[in-house]
Amino acid sequence: MIGTKIYQKKTTVFFFLAAYGILTAIGISILAVGLSRGQNASGTAGFMTIFGAGMFIRTWLKSKKPFILILDEQIELNQLNKPEYIRYKNISNVDRPDDKRLVLSVRDGHQIKKVTIWLKNLEHSDAVALTDFVVKKRWK
Repeated sequence: MIGTKIYQKKTTVFFFLAAYGILTAIGISILAVGLSRGQNASGTAGFMTIFGAGMFIRTWLKSKKPFILILDEQIELNQLNKPEYIRYKNISNVDRPDDKRLVLSVRDGHQIKKVTIWLKNLEHSDAVALTDFVVKKRWK
């Protein structure tokens, strides 16, 4: 399992790419109709175009990056905007409260920090493999 790259579900990515693409197309069409009639461009259409295109690009770029990267000495989580690195030796406990998430208790100085890995965003086979790998490590 070391060296494995786990990506987000493709169905989720494609849904959001389609939604942002449609939003951008609607914004462009509203702008085109307004400009062809000699009217000023509306702020709503401009916002729809810029927001839809920006979120489309951001979602597409984020889908190309691995969601979870399992390295030799640490796990890299790219669930949020900033990557989070968890060293194996700092993990004190692993808990799976339900099918949607995996909670790692990580020692951070003199306190315990809970880190959640959202399994609902992964393919089922990847979620099972990740859970088995983390549980088999036998954290102490």
